[in-house]
Amino acid sequence: METVTLSTELTTVLQTEAESTGKTMTAVAEEWLRQHYVALRRERLAAQTQRFWANHARLYAEYPNQVVAFYNDEVLDYDSDMRRLALRVRETHGNLPVVIAQVTQPPVRSYKIRSPRLQQEQP
Repeated sequence: METVTLSTELTTVLQTEAESTGKTMTAVAEEWLRQHYVALRRERLAAQTQRFWANHARLYAEYPNQVVAFYNDEVLDYDSDMRRLALRVRETHGNLPVVIAQVTQPPVRSYKIRSPRLQQEQP
């Protein structure tokens, strides 16, 4: 594991936040980095989605009614089963912000995203 050295300015900001929230500096840094990563990932996925729509006509011509894994203007993989494709793409490409969508005519522009994470019960 690599050690990260922060500037004095960031160390002071983290220390101040940690003291005011009663958390450790590590906990504060991890929370901030996690929030930044989620926002960055959402931004990258939105960009990939725009690229998917820009390429929709070509995709429909090549993969009508198939589910495709789309990234940087190319189809990484395709299948008729979204779950099977998603598992395969995750295994081969890791956590890449890939658009996985069925290529239909007319295009479906809204989706429900489901997460396998279970919501924790509140006391």
